[in-house]
Amino acid sequence: MLEARAFEPEFLKKLDRLVLGIKRARTVRAGNRTLGRVQGLGVEPENFRDYTAGDDLRFLDWNAYARLDQLSIRTFRADRQVEITIVVDASGSMAFPARDDKLGLALAIGAALAYVGMSDNDPVRMAAFAMRRGEMRLELTPFYHRRESYLEFKPFVSALKCGGETRIGAAVDDLLHHRRPAGIVIVISDFLVSRTDYEDALARLAIARHEVKAVHVMGEIESSGAYPPGLYRVRDAETGAMRETVFGTESAQACRRKVEEISAQVREFCAARGAVYTRAFGASSLETFFEHELGALGVVR
Repeated sequence: MLEARAFEPEFLKKLDRLVLGIKRARTVRAGNRTLGRVQGLGVEPENFRDYTAGDDLRFLDWNAYARLDQLSIRTFRADRQVEITIVVDASGSMAFPARDDKLGLALAIGAALAYVGMSDNDPVRMAAFAMRRGEMRLELTPFYHRRESYLEFKPFVSALKCGGETRIGAAVDDLLHHRRPAGIVIVISDFLVSRTDYEDALARLAIARHEVKAVHVMGEIESSGAYPPGLYRVRDAETGAMRETVFGTESAQACRRKVEEISAQVREFCAARGAVYTRAFGASSLETFFEHELGALGVVR
């Protein structure tokens, strides 16, 4: 399965020099918000304020006192760590067509991004959502900080199975229920769900002040419509509903148009909300994705 690639030493060597660029400064002025700026002990001077009883005398600005005969305290900016959560869609549609190994592609990308995200010792976790026994379940790993602990993700990635309907909104509800600080949330999905569901989910992540990134994955066969012509009995991977259809040249063209339509809709919504959109179509896209799409996600070499 494709997800195993993310734990191969040769593949990881290609990721070793990559860093996930994170904006760590925070302001709360409208229209100018980025992640993570807090005031505290740090190495970069930020401002001055008048001395008050009880302040740490180590931070007195003696030069200012000598010039102005006034006690001032030097403050510093502390860059805090930014939490990174990588959410993988493990619904039923991610398992088909089986030859596409769409879930494997999503997991390989997610695990590799986790590895890159740990480059600065930021806390990173993976999550997956799927239907289990009639209920949507969001499964979460613990946070890991250092690349030395990266292999702790392997049991989670290897054991993941697809099942049920795509419910991105319900997964985001569960995620936000944990009330974590604002961070980065990367959603990896085929987005084969109603626009209302994924738009509401991504919008609520943005409202919660997370930096949102969407990775759109689809299989080579389904994105190109490369099915052999003929009569098919088709079963919905999520609902189980059956129907017959004839697949030919026109159907393949319609399939490609629909894929591009969905891609354009997700891309436009992300752009309107200040989120990042990238896509990886086909298992062969894994190498291409890491060569050409990482810049859009904020990954730098």
